[in-house]
Amino acid sequence: MSKDKRQLAPFIHTEKNAPYIYMTLLASLVPCTVCGIFYYGIRAIVLILFCMLAFTLSDNFCVRVTRRRSGDYFDLSSLVEGLLLALMLPPNTTLISALVAVLFASVITKQVFGGAGSNIINPACSGRLFIELVSPSWMQGFSYREDNSWFSVISLVVQGEPAKYKDYSNFTFSELITGNYPGLIGTACLACIVIGGLFLTLKGTMRLYSPVSYLITLISFYPISMLIETRTFTFDGFIVYLLSSGAVFVAVFLLGDLTTMPSRFTAGVFAGVVCGILTMATKPFLSPMVSLLAPVLAVNFLSFVLDFFSKTLSRRKVRSREVDLS
Repeated sequence: MSKDKRQLAPFIHTEKNAPYIYMTLLASLVPCTVCGIFYYGIRAIVLILFCMLAFTLSDNFCVRVTRRRSGDYFDLSSLVEGLLLALMLPPNTTLISALVAVLFASVITKQVFGGAGSNIINPACSGRLFIELVSPSWMQGFSYREDNSWFSVISLVVQGEPAKYKDYSNFTFSELITGNYPGLIGTACLACIVIGGLFLTLKGTMRLYSPVSYLITLISFYPISMLIETRTFTFDGFIVYLLSSGAVFVAVFLLGDLTTMPSRFTAGVFAGVVCGILTMATKPFLSPMVSLLAPVLAVNFLSFVLDFFSKTLSRRKVRSREVDLS
């Protein structure tokens, strides 16, 4: 009698269904959301709620127009993607600019490909990159200290000065790690991002292959990138870049995405390395947000190819439909 305990398993059931995954994603973004509201007040609240509502309405409108069912459950993906997009906006962004980003992310990136779970690239990432490329002046300036008011809302309707990144090397480590500096609504506070990432990891709704390999690649290639850009390199400069650029936010919430990133270990690690190399290679020549987000979309397009080749190689050892019960 064969001692091989592997059996055919055409259907594998798990408690981590779509509503569970999106609910944990929403919960993981709560710390970043609270931090953004604490620093930027009513503007942040309005932008966040507006993006979430607009994304939900746009998705539902597309589903009705195409007469495509969204599923037998309440689809939380619209809320997650709207929140992600809002957290990557500067606090002084107008509602019109936010709406353009939402519509591109919802209609072009998500619904054209079949809706939730069928999109090839990350909708929030594509919407944010779209307005950054089409009209960088739409991304309004950052507020900080004397220029910052908790009750300021005029920037939501009036076009202001384009966003200009400050010299973050003048800020202390405690300011950088807590997000107490001029930045995007939800990507500044490293502590909140780490809390969200740990929560996703404990809940099993984030694969660490790509995020970890991405951050390691940034650490490895940052000196080369800086030597090309400024002819100098300092370790302090790397710490400032890692804490203030939004790279950790991208690693956790964009590269940890279950839908658009590779599902297999080898493919995930390779995707993270490629994304990190592209980020460092484009950093000296492109704007900070473009060099961060464009590589993410590039590896999103490659994900299914990487998964295919990874699965093909693994078939040489174990049949793809076999599950080890030992």
